[in-house]
Amino acid sequence: MDRSIQELLESSKLKGSRGSSMKSTMKPRVRGDRPSLSFDKKIFILLALIVSIIAWKLVTIQSNLGVYYWDIFLYLNNALRMAHLGSSDTLYLPPLLPAILSVFFRLGFVGEYTIFIVGGVFYILAAAGMYLLLRLRFDEIESLAGALTFASSTLVLAWAVTGSTDIPAISLSIWAIYFTLLAKRKDKRFYYLAFPVAMAAFLTRYTSALIIIPILLVIIMDSKPRFREITKGIILGILLYSPFGLFFYRNLKNPLPFLGQFTETAKGSVTAINPGYNPDSLYYLRHLPEYLSALPSDNYMLIINPSSASPSPLAYLIVAIILVGVILHIIHNRTILDGVETRRLGVFLLLSIALIVIFGRISYALAEVLIFLWALSIYWLLKGRGLDNLDINLVMVTWFLSFLYMHSFHLVKVDRYIIPILPALAYAMPLSIDEISQTLNLGHGRRLFSILVMVLMLSSATYYMWGMPHDYPIVDAEREAAQWLKTYDPNYHNKVIASDRGPAFTWYLKDYVFTRRINENNSELFYRLFYKLKPDYYIYWSTSKPRIYGYKVIYNKNGVIIAEKIPP
Repeated sequence: MDRSIQELLESSKLKGSRGSSMKSTMKPRVRGDRPSLSFDKKIFILLALIVSIIAWKLVTIQSNLGVYYWDIFLYLNNALRMAHLGSSDTLYLPPLLPAILSVFFRLGFVGEYTIFIVGGVFYILAAAGMYLLLRLRFDEIESLAGALTFASSTLVLAWAVTGSTDIPAISLSIWAIYFTLLAKRKDKRFYYLAFPVAMAAFLTRYTSALIIIPILLVIIMDSKPRFREITKGIILGILLYSPFGLFFYRNLKNPLPFLGQFTETAKGSVTAINPGYNPDSLYYLRHLPEYLSALPSDNYMLIINPSSASPSPLAYLIVAIILVGVILHIIHNRTILDGVETRRLGVFLLLSIALIVIFGRISYALAEVLIFLWALSIYWLLKGRGLDNLDINLVMVTWFLSFLYMHSFHLVKVDRYIIPILPALAYAMPLSIDEISQTLNLGHGRRLFSILVMVLMLSSATYYMWGMPHDYPIVDAEREAAQWLKTYDPNYHNKVIASDRGPAFTWYLKDYVFTRRINENNSELFYRLFYKLKPDYYIYWSTSKPRIYGYKVIYNKNGVIIAEKIPP
């Protein structure tokens, strides 16, 4: 690469496709005068300030709450293992976030606050990337409205700084799509960034691999592809994966541990025992209002699972704006089908019907192929008709459908899994603002409309954050129990410990704790594995009520019980 990344970014200053009425006029520069910031940069700085304040507030709240979610403990423990400070047996999980955390852990910042702050940084980067992505089509104010729609949505706020991989993954995905579109529209060398960032998204959350569909679509739509730059970008992505592949091979004897997970996910094989089991393929669509704006709760489980909460009145207004705008966009552009070949139109209609029929019914792997072919049929139908934004429109539609179809098909439904569709909804907001404004002939009122949307979204976010709980007794109880055991038996590192919340106590004790969790549907397996292990200590919640013999209770407080093995 003969230019620096900074030069590439500077050379790609973007203008909305409809133009901005706020373009600055060139004036003679007087010696000693500082160049004034453009309106675009001022709006970008404003966005950065807003989301930084939100991130700070969320980190403050989460620091008081602590960590409860099972998966987050897995990533913390993997980070300890990478930093050679602890143990973990789930190294097959996406490694990028633990690798980042391990750097800070080695520097002495070993604590939950580290993962919260890292999550906050990714949240800010996601909002910034969303704004720049929207600026490829919309003006500054509309793009700001779209970026804040994303950053202020309930589902994003609920998970932004919890320590899960969802927000870091979507942040990197947004930037990967942005760089891909820049490569097509501005400079092919942006592929040098697009593919490594896409790989980083994959290494953060394996399901992010689906962004390859919109990326491939952009490459196909590029009228002047430069395969040299594309190949170099792919090589850079592979190089980024290499150290992690080596890490997997050293620890798991398998450089590609995610392949097995993909196979199981594609089959949709899961039993009703799984707590997230839900065969309703319309689950995510039904709860879309809550994902955009839900009522706050002092129950932390309702915060991280907004589908169990109630949508706010604003939620329906937001959904209505998006739906009306998208419908108007289709109506306003209906004439583009005039004169198209009947054969091409027939292929498009056939694939469209097939997509509707198969929703939630066949393996998502087959559905993704069909979505890709459907998008190609649209491009085949409309290319050469002078549509400036066909590329970004198709990118957003395929992005939305790819993740919606995958997660709707899979029988495990968890709210945070659907976060990847939110950038497409954020894109639909400025699109809707523009279409509704045109229909109503608002003129300059279009900006007032955008500002109104921003006020609504920020009001929703503020109300939601200020209603969040500031502590979670379950977390406090587990921390206290772990601290008590450290005092009771300073030699606990040399003992075998098990728990129904193994990852949590592995983190609190900084030593490996076996997971032995009783299940009503298969209690026999629990007892067989438990007595085979014969732990010196068993830590469990009183609600699980295991009947273990040869143990005495030495701690029982706030629902957490510690049982010690009785010496023979």
